[in-house]
Amino acid sequence: MTGWSQLLIVCISVITLAMIISEPKIESTSGDELEEITNLRPDAFMEGLQQRHFDQNGQVKTTLVATSLLDFGDRADTKLLNPRLWLKRPTGTWHLEADFGVLTADRNRVNLRRDVFINRLESGEVAFRLDGDVLNWDLETDLITSETTTKMVQGSAISIGDQLILDLNTNKYSLGDKVRMQWRSATSSD
Repeated sequence: MTGWSQLLIVCISVITLAMIISEPKIESTSGDELEEITNLRPDAFMEGLQQRHFDQNGQVKTTLVATSLLDFGDRADTKLLNPRLWLKRPTGTWHLEADFGVLTADRNRVNLRRDVFINRLESGEVAFRLDGDVLNWDLETDLITSETTTKMVQGSAISIGDQLILDLNTNKYSLGDKVRMQWRSATSSD
């Protein structure tokens, strides 16, 4: 082996070693958001959630769809992103939707926040829609309440109240003591 051969082997070895050392480190594929979630130490994290609860007769009682769910079990509240709920009750079917939701750690209440609305989905009934900033659903009593301004649209009537109490068992509701109402006039395009 000549001096040139040895020099060539040393150069190739040095170049190979330099490439190995300078190779970029492989970053985590989990992403910053998932790493942040992992650091919170949840019991479960789900994306693209669709969950159904059934009654004692095997009929769907409640359907929950959410972009994501961050569950801490009984240690803390469960967080829901873009929750949508369908509640089938003997008095009708209700659709609840919000930007954000919280299921309390005791699993007895759902608090919906930001751009919240409720629709009663019952054929043959006058359209019924409630809008608000915060709505609270008590799963034990099936009452939906709010201490913030709530708007109700039913047919051509619009009512705005300072609170809400809606009983899903009876379809009875109250918008509080300070209620304002207005009617939209029907036009030929309605």
